[in-house]
Amino acid sequence: MNYNFDEIIDRTNYHSEKWDELETTFGAIPKDVLPMWVADMEFRSPKPVIEAIKKANEHGIYGYTSRPLSYYQAIIDWMERRHNWKVKKDWLAFSPGVVPALSFIIRAFTQAGDKVVVQPPVYYPFFRVIENNGCHVVNNPLKLSNKKYFIDWEDLERKVDDPRVRLLILCSPHNPVGRVWQKEELIILGEICLKHNIIVVSDEIHADILFKGYKHIPFASISPAFAHNSITCTAPS
Repeated sequence: MNYNFDEIIDRTNYHSEKWDELETTFGAIPKDVLPMWVADMEFRSPKPVIEAIKKANEHGIYGYTSRPLSYYQAIIDWMERRHNWKVKKDWLAFSPGVVPALSFIIRAFTQAGDKVVVQPPVYYPFFRVIENNGCHVVNNPLKLSNKKYFIDWEDLERKVDDPRVRLLILCSPHNPVGRVWQKEELIILGEICLKHNIIVVSDEIHADILFKGYKHIPFASISPAFAHNSITCTAPS
């Protein structure tokens, strides 16, 4: 199926937060400014998705819905086909988004006053969701070397040597620096977290948006020990 990624689609006056809230958010700005402040695609949705929504709409009743077995099987098949990761249905849990999932996880695995590690510069809602759930942010800043970001292992070891640190939110691939973490890096991080009894929460929503020559490795796929000590968050969007 072919798609025209060069087509420019006018999204104004469709209640688009990205376009219609520009002036409300940033004040008066030139008309030719591109709104790159929201991760919101400018391409049409795939035709099969549009047709499925049309079919559901024609039914005319918008009641509560369940998730059929095909929903879970689609995830299982995708993970194995794209990432060589065999997941089981019992491992899968639905949430309305990655950020709400992070909120659920923090509430489930921490107490007020506990600490959560993040690796800035990173997706800004991480900070808000930690603090909104009564925890403290622990920054393990990435190091920039030769135009590439790396994890500061010495700083991480020092920061996690604290019994109040309960979780580490891993952004993999990393947003916004674009790092696709190598297996060796993930192993080091996983071993550090195992040693300090810290659960890894791996946000892998960008796993399928990679340049050629790069390969995403799901953190939980590396070993059973890592799988048992981690929660993976992902989405089809």
